[in-house]
Amino acid sequence: MKQLIIFVCSCSLMLVGCSTEKEVATFQKIEYKAITRGYSKQIVIQKDSLRYFENNRETRSLIITKKIKNTLNGFLEKLNLTSLHQLKSTSEKHQYDGAMYTTIEVIWDNKTYKSVGFDDDNPPKELIPFLHYLVALVK
Repeated sequence: MKQLIIFVCSCSLMLVGCSTEKEVATFQKIEYKAITRGYSKQIVIQKDSLRYFENNRETRSLIITKKIKNTLNGFLEKLNLTSLHQLKSTSEKHQYDGAMYTTIEVIWDNKTYKSVGFDDDNPPKELIPFLHYLVALVK
Protein backbone atom coordinates (compact mmCIF):
# COMPACT_ATOMS: atom_id res chain seq x y z
CA MET A 1 0.00 0.00 0.00
CA LYS A 2 2.84 2.41 0.86
CA GLN A 3 4.45 1.70 -2.49
CA LEU A 4 1.23 2.54 -4.30
CA ILE A 5 0.88 5.88 -2.46
CA ILE A 6 4.51 6.77 -3.17
CA PHE A 7 4.07 5.80 -6.82
CA VAL A 8 0.90 7.91 -7.22
CA CYS A 9 2.49 10.93 -5.49
CA SER A 10 5.64 10.77 -7.61
CA CYS A 11 3.63 10.44 -10.83
CA SER A 12 1.48 13.44 -9.95
CA LEU A 13 4.60 15.51 -9.14
CA MET A 14 6.12 14.58 -12.48
CA LEU A 15 2.95 15.60 -14.32
CA VAL A 16 2.76 18.94 -12.52
CA GLY A 17 6.45 19.61 -13.13
CA CYS A 18 6.17 18.89 -16.85
CA SER A 19 3.08 21.02 -17.44
CA THR A 20 4.51 24.24 -16.01
CA GLU A 21 6.91 25.15 -18.79
CA LYS A 22 8.27 28.65 -18.66
CA GLU A 23 6.89 30.87 -21.41
CA VAL A 24 9.62 32.42 -23.54
CA ALA A 25 9.43 36.14 -24.27
CA THR A 26 9.19 36.97 -27.96
CA PHE A 27 8.30 39.85 -30.22
CA GLN A 28 4.75 40.27 -31.45
CA LYS A 29 5.68 42.75 -34.20
CA ILE A 30 8.72 44.43 -35.72
CA GLU A 31 8.28 47.40 -38.02
CA TYR A 32 11.10 49.10 -39.91
CA LYS A 33 10.30 52.31 -41.82
CA ALA A 34 12.65 54.34 -44.00
CA ILE A 35 11.22 57.43 -45.70
CA THR A 36 12.48 60.27 -47.83
CA ARG A 37 10.81 62.66 -50.20
CA GLY A 38 9.53 60.53 -53.08
CA TYR A 39 10.49 57.08 -51.76
CA SER A 40 9.74 54.82 -48.82
CA LYS A 41 10.37 51.27 -47.74
CA GLN A 42 8.89 49.34 -44.89
CA ILE A 43 9.43 45.89 -43.38
CA VAL A 44 6.71 44.46 -41.15
CA ILE A 45 7.20 41.16 -39.34
CA GLN A 46 4.21 39.83 -37.46
CA LYS A 47 3.41 36.27 -36.44
CA ASP A 48 5.07 34.08 -39.09
CA SER A 49 5.06 36.52 -41.98
CA LEU A 50 7.33 39.22 -43.32
CA ARG A 51 5.86 41.87 -45.60
CA TYR A 52 8.00 44.31 -47.57
CA PHE A 53 6.60 47.56 -48.97
CA GLU A 54 8.11 50.05 -51.40
CA ASN A 55 6.26 53.34 -51.81
CA ASN A 56 3.36 51.91 -49.80
CA ARG A 57 2.91 48.98 -52.21
CA GLU A 58 3.56 45.46 -50.97
CA THR A 59 6.29 44.06 -53.19
CA ARG A 60 7.21 40.94 -51.25
CA SER A 61 5.64 38.64 -48.70
CA LEU A 62 7.48 35.78 -47.03
CA ILE A 63 6.83 33.14 -44.41
CA ILE A 64 9.58 33.29 -41.80
CA THR A 65 10.96 30.20 -40.17
CA LYS A 66 11.32 29.49 -36.49
CA LYS A 67 15.09 29.85 -36.90
CA ILE A 68 14.70 33.39 -38.25
CA LYS A 69 12.28 34.30 -35.45
CA ASN A 70 14.74 32.93 -32.88
CA THR A 71 17.58 34.94 -34.43
CA LEU A 72 15.48 38.13 -34.34
CA ASN A 73 14.51 37.41 -30.73
CA GLY A 74 18.19 36.96 -29.92
CA PHE A 75 19.06 40.37 -31.37
CA LEU A 76 16.18 42.00 -29.48
CA GLU A 77 17.10 40.33 -26.19
CA LYS A 78 20.59 41.87 -26.46
CA LEU A 79 19.13 45.35 -27.01
CA ASN A 80 17.81 47.36 -24.10
CA LEU A 81 14.38 48.02 -25.60
CA THR A 82 13.41 50.40 -22.79
CA SER A 83 16.13 52.79 -23.96
CA LEU A 84 15.43 52.34 -27.70
CA HIS A 85 13.90 55.83 -27.84
CA GLN A 86 17.16 57.31 -26.49
CA LEU A 87 19.56 55.88 -29.08
CA LYS A 88 21.05 58.63 -31.24
CA SER A 89 22.66 58.53 -34.65
CA THR A 90 25.94 60.33 -35.23
CA SER A 91 24.60 62.08 -38.34
CA GLU A 92 21.45 63.89 -39.34
CA LYS A 93 21.53 63.80 -43.13
CA HIS A 94 17.82 62.93 -43.17
CA GLN A 95 17.10 66.54 -42.19
CA TYR A 96 18.09 67.74 -45.66
CA ASP A 97 17.14 64.61 -47.68
CA GLY A 98 20.72 63.31 -47.63
CA ALA A 99 19.51 60.01 -46.18
CA MET A 100 16.24 58.24 -45.48
CA TYR A 101 14.55 59.05 -42.16
CA THR A 102 14.34 55.67 -40.45
CA THR A 103 12.57 54.33 -37.37
CA ILE A 104 12.20 50.93 -35.81
CA GLU A 105 9.22 49.88 -33.71
CA VAL A 106 9.07 46.67 -31.70
CA ILE A 107 6.17 45.19 -29.79
CA TRP A 108 7.70 42.92 -27.16
CA ASP A 109 5.77 41.31 -24.34
CA ASN A 110 2.73 43.48 -25.28
CA LYS A 111 4.72 46.71 -24.84
CA THR A 112 5.59 49.02 -27.73
CA TYR A 113 9.12 50.40 -28.09
CA LYS A 114 9.98 52.94 -30.79
CA SER A 115 13.26 54.51 -31.79
CA VAL A 116 13.82 58.15 -32.63
CA GLY A 117 14.54 58.86 -36.28
CA PHE A 118 18.00 58.18 -37.65
CA ASP A 119 19.75 58.04 -41.02
CA ASP A 120 19.22 54.72 -42.79
CA ASP A 121 22.90 54.58 -43.79
CA ASN A 122 24.16 55.50 -40.31
CA PRO A 123 21.99 53.94 -37.57
CA PRO A 124 22.91 54.01 -33.88
CA LYS A 125 25.74 51.51 -33.38
CA GLU A 126 23.63 49.38 -31.02
CA LEU A 127 21.16 48.70 -33.85
CA ILE A 128 23.61 47.94 -36.66
CA PRO A 129 23.75 44.10 -36.41
CA PHE A 130 19.97 43.83 -35.97
CA LEU A 131 19.19 46.17 -38.88
CA HIS A 132 21.70 44.49 -41.21
CA TYR A 133 20.05 41.13 -40.52
CA LEU A 134 16.55 42.55 -40.90
CA VAL A 135 17.24 44.28 -44.23
CA ALA A 136 19.08 41.20 -45.57
CA LEU A 137 15.88 39.18 -45.14
CA VAL A 138 14.24 41.05 -48.02
CA LYS A 139 17.18 41.00 -50.45
